[in-house]
Amino acid sequence: MKKEVTYVIGHKNPDTDSICSALALAEFKKLQGENNVEAARAGDVNPQTSYLLDRFGVSAPRFLSNVYPRAKDIMNRDVLSVEESTPLIKVMEIIRDRNVRFIPVLSREKKAVGVLAPVDIARNNIALFETEKSRHVFTSLKNIVTTLGASTVSDTPGDDEKTYSVYVCAMEEESFLNVLGKTNPRECIVIVGDREGIQRISVERKTGILIVTGNLRVSDEIARSAEENGVSIIISPYDSATTALLVRMSTPAYKVCNDDFETAPEDDLAEDLKQRLATNGGRGIVVVDKEGAMAGVITKSNLLKPSGINLILVDHNELSQAVDGAERVKICEVVDHHRLGNFHTTHPIRFICEPVGSTSTLVSEMYMKSGIPVSKQIAGLLLGGVMSDTVILKSPTTTDRDRIIVPWLEEKSGLNHADFGREMFSATSSLKKTGPQKAVNSDYKTFEAKGNKFGVGQVETIGFDEFFEEKEKLGKELAALKKTKGLKLSALLVTDIVQGSSLLLMEAEKEIIYNIGYPLVEEKVYELKNVLSRKKQVAPHLLSLFNEIY
Repeated sequence: MKKEVTYVIGHKNPDTDSICSALALAEFKKLQGENNVEAARAGDVNPQTSYLLDRFGVSAPRFLSNVYPRAKDIMNRDVLSVEESTPLIKVMEIIRDRNVRFIPVLSREKKAVGVLAPVDIARNNIALFETEKSRHVFTSLKNIVTTLGASTVSDTPGDDEKTYSVYVCAMEEESFLNVLGKTNPRECIVIVGDREGIQRISVERKTGILIVTGNLRVSDEIARSAEENGVSIIISPYDSATTALLVRMSTPAYKVCNDDFETAPEDDLAEDLKQRLATNGGRGIVVVDKEGAMAGVITKSNLLKPSGINLILVDHNELSQAVDGAERVKICEVVDHHRLGNFHTTHPIRFICEPVGSTSTLVSEMYMKSGIPVSKQIAGLLLGGVMSDTVILKSPTTTDRDRIIVPWLEEKSGLNHADFGREMFSATSSLKKTGPQKAVNSDYKTFEAKGNKFGVGQVETIGFDEFFEEKEKLGKELAALKKTKGLKLSALLVTDIVQGSSLLLMEAEKEIIYNIGYPLVEEKVYELKNVLSRKKQVAPHLLSLFNEIY
């Protein structure tokens, strides 16, 4: 299995606080000595966040469309395999000694050409005793020598592989001559003990391979004659019967292996492999890399192992807002400032969920309390996260803890929070430049009450002039989201950070429109005076309304 990795990741459609807190917390974990910790994101970076990252020269976190366990996450990488030329007897020994279900057979390029399981070996061995095949064996001199642990007197065919007819010569010389007369001697393997007459005939008739059993020697004369006639002679330490059996076990693995086997790319979902494993007879699945080489093997037991992916959730604690597949991997920590969500774990975890205005405040406090040094870049990002989520400390979600941490971040970053906050919002507040799709989707969150869902996005602006110019385009985008996501309400909260008020553009069912309770400015646009927070001021009102209506 591959090395474990922990991703620090915010919610889908991540906002500035989500990205900045993920980057800062990942760096904090590394400074604490934790290995393989990496910041990640579950959606596109919005314009405000992009501005901050560019300003501090920080790359956006790795994008993860999902964290569903894949073949590469759960496969066995340390796999017993054999080269395609490996003698069958060696494969049998591995299966016996290591108690494995099957063994991949690999080419020189490490590509799987087949798999060998006990049933394949049994099928091959039974076939050896069928009448028409009982003498035939596909092998090479090299494999025979390896299988027998034999010594070589003369070596003519080398590594060439071919089908031989095997003869154990417990017969008179005349009978042996009759046998050789009915076949091509070059395609024969003769197994004999100390019968010098049989040895001499084998050499003179140019037999392919002569095997002398019992560690017996051949005369110098026969050895010289073998060299002249191109006959290979090897000396087996076994008796003739055992030697004959082992020669049949010298067939290279690729001639016996089952080439009808399952393969899967490294990125195949583990969930999709379950059914395939259930129907392939327990052989497992060979996982291949982009070049087609074997990367690992998956058996049923692999599906029970953890994927090696861990998550630290920041700025959210609900699976509905988490990266897809979060429920299939280990969530080991949460750092958040929202309401409690609906997921559970099978093990105790560190869970920080406190009523402050920004997750970046919580991460900043970790640095401050631990005494771990914070870089100027990270301090700037954290200050940006606080300014964004508290709307420069004007949002009703702002707490004393947010106000207390700001001077500390100013000192570490060298920035003035008010000037920096205005700079952030001014640089990215143009709805025209952002476009309707990004404006609606960049910070869009869904909620649920009594099985009915609604979604609210939020953008900050300076003045509402651009909003009214772009209202129709924004409304079409909201209507499309309402339809595709099956929502009862789809809205965009447009917040003027200078005036400290918002407008709500809404596409909704009639019963919601009739009961929304906000003053109507014009068609589908409602005035929300002194409202800055979606989380604290808008979402609770809508959740209460849904509970009443539905």
